[in-house]
Parts: sequence; structure tokens; C-alpha cells
Amino acid sequence: MQGGLRVKLLREILLVALSLIIISFAVFFLSSLSSGNISYYVLGDNAREEDVLKLSSSLGYDEPILSRYIVFLRNFFTLNWGRTINGYDIRALIAQRASVTVEIMIITLVLSLLVSIPVSLFCIRKEKGFADRFSDALILIIFSLPSFFLAIILMLCFSIYIPLFPSSGFISMRTSVIGNIRTLFLPSLSLTLMHSALYIRVLKRSLSDQMHKSYVLGSLARGKSRKRVILTDAFAPASVSLIALFSQSIASLIAGSAVTETVFAVPGLGSLAVSACLQRDVSVITIIMMIVSLAVALSMIVARIIIYAISAKGGEYGR
Repeated sequence: MQGGLRVKLLREILLVALSLIIISFAVFFLSSLSSGNISYYVLGDNAREEDVLKLSSSLGYDEPILSRYIVFLRNFFTLNWGRTINGYDIRALIAQRASVTVEIMIITLVLSLLVSIPVSLFCIRKEKGFADRFSDALILIIFSLPSFFLAIILMLCFSIYIPLFPSSGFISMRTSVIGNIRTLFLPSLSLTLMHSALYIRVLKRSLSDQMHKSYVLGSLARGKSRKRVILTDAFAPASVSLIALFSQSIASLIAGSAVTETVFAVPGLGSLAVSACLQRDVSVITIIMMIVSLAVALSMIVARIIIYAISAKGGEYGR
């Protein structure tokens, strides 16, 4: 069993490495094609030709794209990320912005689990009941709303009409812990609503499938209460799908934070990606995509390990 687990993990790592190479090249290639001549963007359309050529040469844009990609890969893994087209150190800038996004992600994921697990367990106690149907309707409403519209609604409700939280800006935790939580609460709540709806839908479906398995029906026939069967027999195997989904939430959180951070004017990694796209800064865009890809890959490997551990502990859950 241990040897089989090692082979599976090694295969996962190799697939992740291959995926990262393909993703990084695709992003680098497409970003380079779409960016045009950045030198004209920096210097202006009326810039002298020699100044444009000099800047392009200093940025490496006169080299073949494959050579530039190889240099980029080497610099990325050695943390030699260079500077933005505006002259800022990319590594310092991303480290500063990433800490804000990580805070939002942690708050969002914790709140999403605190909401989705109890709601799913409560609804599954009586399938097709009022709570189950109401949660389905609420999930449908949340899914139908664009993330930016949901963020604007929260801003209107809790910043304008009921001024409990600031509508924009950011306060560092070093400056004020309370101020930090207040500035990040609405962006985190906006993402929490979207992710909680998805987690509830997936976990409810998994629990419903488990409740119809023979080993669960056998436990109910032996006199166990439905509540106890849900917690002791059905929840562990049903959580496998939630763990898999949880590991993939990092990419969607980064994508969602790009909109949310822009709406709430929070200086995070998402808003940095948006500004880099507008400035056609290929280096920043590609580095952010590489970081996101690495984070997703690592989270998926960790999720696989947890899923294998659950499967090894519980066997095939009565099948």
C-alpha cells in the first residue's frame, strides 16, 4: 500500500511539473503576443525610435521568444524577478501584495467551511425538506449574481446604508488588528458567499449519495439515528469531494480577488494582476500566473495525500 502510494504521488508530481511548464509557456507566449511593443506604451507614441529600441533591448524584447522564456524560467526559480516597467522591484511588490491576498483567502476559506459544513449537515438530516429546498434556491440566486455585483451590493448594505465597514482601502495588521479585519471583511464576505454556495452544493450531493449506500442503510436498519449515521458513517467519505474542491479553490479565489480587490480598492495580488494587464507588463503577469499555478499544484498534491489517507483508513467505506 505504501509503495503504491509513493508511485501515485510521484506520478502526481511529474504531472504537476509538466502542467506548470505547459501553463507557463502558454501564458508567456500569449502575453507576449497580446502586449505589443511595451516600449511605446512606456515612452509614449511620440518617443524617438532610438529610445524605443534602447528600452526594448534593456527589457530583452529584441530576443527570440523561446530564449526569453528560458531566461524567464531560470530567473523565476532563482527568485531573480527583475523590475516592473515602472521600475519597481517585482519580488518585493508581489511579496507585499500577496500577504494581503493570503489574508483574504484564509478568512474566506475558514468562513466558507464554517458556513458550508453545518448547513450541509443540517439540510441532509431531512432531504427535500424546507431547509434543503431553501438552501438550493439561495445557492441558485448567489450563483446567478456576478461577483462584482455581489461586492457592490455588500458595499451598499454595510458601508453606505449601514456604515459598519469601510467601502475601500486597507489597514495593515501591524497598524491595527481591528482595522485590518474591518477593511478585509467585506471583500472576504463577497468571496465567502460564492464559495460557500459551491461547497454546500457539492457536500450536500456527496452526503446524499452516501446516505443511499448499502453500509449506511445497514447502519440505519440496525437502529442508529440518522444524525449519528451522517456524522460517523457518511461524512468522512463525503468529505473527499469537498477536499478535492477545496484544493482547487485557490485559483478561483485569486481570480475572484482580482474583481473583489479592484471593487474595494484593496492592494492585493488580484488588483496587481489587473493593473499589470492594463500596463501590458508581461513579466508581472507571468510571474503571478506561475505563483498561482504552483499554489494550486501544491494544494492538489496535499489534497491527494489527505484523500489517500482517508481511503486507506476507511477502506472503500463498505463497498
